[in-house]
Amino acid sequence: MLVFALLIGTSWTGRASVARVDVDPALHAGDVALIQVAAGTAWTVAADLTSAGATDVAAFDSVNVVSARLSDQALATVATDRAVLRATTDGHVTAVGGPNGNGKDLDEFGSNNKKDSLGIEAIEAPNAWGRSTGAGVVVALMDTGIGAHPDLPAGKVIARANFAGTAGVGLDPAGHGTHLAGIIAAHGSTFRGVAPDARLVDIRVLDQNGDGSLHNVVEGFDWLLKNRSALSIRVLNLSLGTTQRSSYHEDLLAALAEAAWFSGIAVVAAAGNDGPVPGTVATPGADPFVITAGSFDDQGTPSQQDDRESAFSSRGQTVDGFAKPDVLAPGRRVVSLRANGARLELTKPDRVVTSTAANVNVNGNGNNKDNVNLYIRMSGTSVSSAMVSGVAALILSAHADYTPTKTKGALVASGRSVTGSVSRAVTATTALTATPRQVNRLLLPSRLLMTTLENSGVAGAGTTWEGVTWEGVTWESVTWESVSWESVTWESISWEGVMWETVSWEQDPLLDSAR
Repeated sequence: MLVFALLIGTSWTGRASVARVDVDPALHAGDVALIQVAAGTAWTVAADLTSAGATDVAAFDSVNVVSARLSDQALATVATDRAVLRATTDGHVTAVGGPNGNGKDLDEFGSNNKKDSLGIEAIEAPNAWGRSTGAGVVVALMDTGIGAHPDLPAGKVIARANFAGTAGVGLDPAGHGTHLAGIIAAHGSTFRGVAPDARLVDIRVLDQNGDGSLHNVVEGFDWLLKNRSALSIRVLNLSLGTTQRSSYHEDLLAALAEAAWFSGIAVVAAAGNDGPVPGTVATPGADPFVITAGSFDDQGTPSQQDDRESAFSSRGQTVDGFAKPDVLAPGRRVVSLRANGARLELTKPDRVVTSTAANVNVNGNGNNKDNVNLYIRMSGTSVSSAMVSGVAALILSAHADYTPTKTKGALVASGRSVTGSVSRAVTATTALTATPRQVNRLLLPSRLLMTTLENSGVAGAGTTWEGVTWEGVTWESVTWESVSWESVTWESISWEGVMWETVSWEQDPLLDSAR
């Protein structure tokens, strides 16, 4: 199974200064740098670095980040340019196959059961299709790509963006993203996903080996924020993460995830595969706003009495003290689509489904005698995240007016008890009819994200934010192209009151006033 880790050599301190650029001491000439810049200056800084001899220069103006391979002169330019707020070495993004952080294969870790999961039947998705099939909802998948497959018919993937290069075989040379896409929205005669009529957007940030860089992820979010409205994206699946080493207020991935969340996109993130030790939830899944998915093992039986939280599934509390994951979904030995010829199948041939009927016909009609080798089993919370993203699509198809917070509330309200776990398993049928729980109350958005509001004129410097209901803010009035991801100097901000007159509210703020 492929799981994701961002191996970032340096952490974001959250400190910014216009008088002195915060340059990572590990950054040297010849390195690729991620450079945070003042709002509206990305293209100017990129041009200056190019003139100074930098190569591979790219400006991501939606998130005010520039990436470049620095020359000696360009490094000196970075250190003295007052538009530059912080410069750090690029992070390494990798897809890790096989064992989790404990060195155990996820298929076997914590269980000797060899049965494949019931898949989407374990969350009652087929029973929900009489009310919702995900029609009209678009789910973005930021992963290794989405390959061609008979169960992903023409028109299923409505847009593709590739930030991981062209090497490898096919549209998904690693195979991981195709598996997740099938869980979310496959619609074949043999195999269907949770939301079979939802459509997909493929944002590829990892290469044929499952490797990439943090700037690939930044570039992916830059594209997402610019294209979210035109493509009507309502859900984002993030089966990627890194160890949470600091508060979400100082975490670039958390800030990016919140930017999507407040843009009206329900963000679903994998909890990680470093359980059962507490305090192991990965970021951005550790962000309190987003929907974090952990894994449960259905043991391959229809009985719910033997369901257990997967031993590998990461669990809270987070660095900031938040309980995670928000919900559980099947994540062990789950069968879904195979991207034929992908590296995943070549390196893990034992996981390719070659038998008939039972292995893949658990949620479809007919049998698969003519579909041998089109499917593969995988394990991990990335699979669980895809399950939850599919349920989010079902919810939004049935309740088009739901905000991301209401969608999260419906998912949490749908949960059923799992023996021995404080987290609850999502149930698709209940999620469509339950009154959404009150979630995300009294949370403060990422401090990295807060400068978006100041730079966009939603609020002035010194505005107080305690108690603001963020889902009530008209986020469409925010100019995302002016986002500045540097941390502000919070000593100058008062947290004791709220200047309500500076905030623009929707017509019915009571819809989310308690969320």
